[in-house]
Amino acid sequence: MPYASLSTGHRIHYHDTTQSEPERGNDRPPIIMIHGLGSSQNFYMPVIPYLSDYRCVALDSYGAARSKSQGEPLTIEELAEDVVALLDHLHIERAVVVGHSMGGTMVHVIAAAHPERVVGVVSIGPVNPSSVKPEVFQTRIDTVLQDGMEALANTVPTSATAAASTPLQRALIRELILNQDPKAYASHCKAIIDMKEPSGGFEAVKVPALILAGEEDKSAPLEGCRYIYDHLGTDDRELSVMGGVGHWHCIEAGEQVAKEIDFFCVELQKRRKL
Repeated sequence: MPYASLSTGHRIHYHDTTQSEPERGNDRPPIIMIHGLGSSQNFYMPVIPYLSDYRCVALDSYGAARSKSQGEPLTIEELAEDVVALLDHLHIERAVVVGHSMGGTMVHVIAAAHPERVVGVVSIGPVNPSSVKPEVFQTRIDTVLQDGMEALANTVPTSATAAASTPLQRALIRELILNQDPKAYASHCKAIIDMKEPSGGFEAVKVPALILAGEEDKSAPLEGCRYIYDHLGTDDRELSVMGGVGHWHCIEAGEQVAKEIDFFCVELQKRRKL
C-alpha cells in the first residue's frame, strides 16, 4: 500500500494509477484528486476508470481514512500544502488539481499559492467559506466525539444525495463515513468552520477553472458555487450544473464527472499548443 512521508511532516496514503498500469505516452496532464469531509480516495474510484488516458493520483487527506492523524488541529491551508508536497514526492511538476467539497475549496487555495504547479483546477461542489454555518459543524463535532461516526453514517448518505440516488451509492457513502476516526473527523469539521477564501481572495486564482455543481446539492448549493465562479480571477472559467445530482457527485454520477474532467483537460491541451 503506497504511503508518502511528506515534507510537511504528515504521512498520507494515496492511489497512483501508474503503479498498476505503465504511464501512457501522451502529453495529457496528471490529475491529482482531493476528497471532501468524511470521505477518502475511494470517492474517485467511480471516475478514474473513465480517465485511463491520464495519470490519476487520489489521496486520503491527512486525518481521513488511512492517513491517520492524532486529531490535532488542522487548517485548510495545511491540508493544501500536503497536496503540493505529494506532487514533490511523486516528482510531478504540474497537474490538474481536482477537489470535492472542502477539497473543492482547497484547489483554489493551492492555485492561488502555487500557480506554477497547477495546470488548471476542477472544483466539485466547492464549499463557499462565507456560507459555512459554524453551528452545523459544531453539532457534528459534538455528535461524533460523544457517539462515534454511526449517527452521521445513518443520515448523511440520504440527506446529502439526490432523490434518485441508489441504495448502493448510499451504502458506499455510509462506508466512507464509518471509516473515519471521530477525533480526526472533528478536526476536519473545525478546519471548515475556520475556512477562509484563498490569500488574496478567489480573485487570486488565475489558472483555468471548472466548477461542477449538483442541481440537488444542499451542502454546497448552486448559489455558493456561483459566488466562487463570479469572483475567480481568470476569464478561462466554466460553471457546469449537473442535473439530478446531490453533494456526492462522483458516486452519484461518476461517468458524467469523468467526461467533464476529460473535456476540460483536452481543451487545456489544445490551448497550450496554440
